[in-house]
Amino acid sequence: MAFPHDDRVADELLKYIARHPGGRIHGPQSYEPLADTFPELTPDDRESRVPTGELRWESKVRFARLKLVERGLLFPAKEGPDPKRGVWILTDLGKRVAAGESIPLAVPRGQESEREGVILGWNRSLWDGWEETYEGVVNMLMAGATYKTRWSVGNRRDLAPGTDAWLLRQGGPFGILGHGVVTSEPFEDVHFARPGETSRYVDVEFDVLVNEEDILSRDELERAVPDVAWRYQFQSGNRVAADANARLRKLWDDYIS
Repeated sequence: MAFPHDDRVADELLKYIARHPGGRIHGPQSYEPLADTFPELTPDDRESRVPTGELRWESKVRFARLKLVERGLLFPAKEGPDPKRGVWILTDLGKRVAAGESIPLAVPRGQESEREGVILGWNRSLWDGWEETYEGVVNMLMAGATYKTRWSVGNRRDLAPGTDAWLLRQGGPFGILGHGVVTSEPFEDVHFARPGETSRYVDVEFDVLVNEEDILSRDELERAVPDVAWRYQFQSGNRVAADANARLRKLWDDYIS
């Protein structure tokens, strides 16, 4: 396979969106034109698939979109002027960069050496109250949206917005199903499963979720990030230290790209 580096895909995606009126496109319309700008892509490359079953090239374009969002060049889902589902919109900064203006950019989310993570446990047999079913949310994210919700973190109090959030499937199959970002400080509310009790929650925005059959398995997690006790995660809110979180991000990015 001869896939271009993610940064090259992001650069070409930025230029492609900028050529359209208002600096906005319907995301999927970019897949084929962008592929045409990379002559090294073979027909087999274009037809290859990631573990979730989606086309690998389309997955890389959506990942490039996330990189542009992280750099402040593209609006997040449901933001920007006249936002619509599946529409990708350049920010003013994105338009200036696409026009060739040299502007220092912030360090992309996920590359900060001190960034920590938090484990969010999910056991389908205990709670399955996803807005559109779990499988529906997976499809929503595959279409380029994000999914905002809140999640219990037990009694955890010291959890900062911007922390990487890892959705850990419990109760079998065991492993990581998705990634998001914590967007609030912890707050207290009624317990999700035990009336009369309370729990602490955080708001979280998921950017990638995979189907359960495509889970990043506990065995793989133990090999790549052995300093996390993956077999003893009995509740949400457990910290993933910065060094381990950096390795977990690389493992995840490699897995979904």
